Amino acid sequence: MQGPFSSSLRALAAERGRGLELALALALALLLAWGWWMVRAEVALVEVSVRASVESVAAAVPVTTLAPGRVAEARLGLGRRVAAGELLVTLETGRLQLERAGQVAEIAGLRAQLAASEREHAAVAAAVATHERGGRARGAEVQASAREAEVEAALAAGLAARDRSLAEEGVESTEAVERSQGQLLGRQAGAATLRLQVARTAAELRERLAMFGVELARLERQQSLLRGEIERREAALLAFDRTLAEHQVRAPIAGVLGHAPPLHPGAVLAGNSTVAMIVPDGALRIVAGFRPAAIGRITPGQPVRLRLDGFPWTQYGELRGAVVSVAGEAVGGSLRVECSLDPTSAPGIPLEHGLVGTLELELDRLSPAALLTRGSGRAP
Repeated sequence: MQGPFSSSLRALAAERGRGLELALALALALLLAWGWWMVRAEVALVEVSVRASVESVAAAVPVTTLAPGRVAEARLGLGRRVAAGELLVTLETGRLQLERAGQVAEIAGLRAQLAASEREHAAVAAAVATHERGGRARGAEVQASAREAEVEAALAAGLAARDRSLAEEGVESTEAVERSQGQLLGRQAGAATLRLQVARTAAELRERLAMFGVELARLERQQSLLRGEIERREAALLAFDRTLAEHQVRAPIAGVLGHAPPLHPGAVLAGNSTVAMIVPDGALRIVAGFRPAAIGRITPGQPVRLRLDGFPWTQYGELRGAVVSVAGEAVGGSLRVECSLDPTSAPGIPLEHGLVGTLELELDRLSPAALLTRGSGRAP
């Protein structure tokens, strides 16, 4: 029986020997390839952020109330673009408006009193000028009459002296001398009266002008008091206007409302309440937080890639950039890292402030053997 199958058995034994040699050769080749890969290949050592987001380079500016009050009107809306100085929230100012109207009415009344006092002052000043002109005219007239009376008295004195001389010579009668002497006395009395009238006229003019001066001084004092009161009320009105302005919340800068909780008329706000956040226009950056263990391993210039949660990277791609600055220590269990952002790296993504995702940063490239030994704690 052995004869017919011996050759077949020997052929099968030879075939099994060749298969084993081939398997051993293949296993050796795989082992060599794996060893080469372990030593010569490179594996990227990637650090993944705890959190990451796209933020504006310029910090968001809060919109705060300056005064407490009840909301009368609100013009807030997430994502709405606003201009600098645009009115966003108006607080109720009914009581302040009434008080301001009262102040305006009082100022108008004081201005009317001041105008009336100024007109009275102008009238008195005009009366003073008219009285001065009339007084000078009356004084000149009385002085002219006094000079005329003095001339007549001098003529009468001459006639009386002549009559006395003639009477002594026996030419003139005693009655003529007495008559001329009486005329002289009358003329002298009239001249004296006119001189007194001149003095009285001048005194009356001075007295009248002094009374006018007192009246003008009174009016000027009244006007000064009125102007002071008007200035005080106007200063109070400016204070009311500032208070009213504080009840209007305006956008401090131009940008987009990135945070704006709903506000309805009737809502009560306290002073210094933040009603919105405005994200200014400008360049964007990536801000990420890493585990504290990454301290010292992240340095400026390292390339990064950001995969956004709302935009699958397999469809929209990855945002790329580079590390710009690294915090010196971790705060709240997170190391802050700021990176630049290349807006052309993923053109299909509409970039805006607030996009969140995961940031990956390549720290190093190691061979699998080095990575394995590092993981076991035997790396150099």
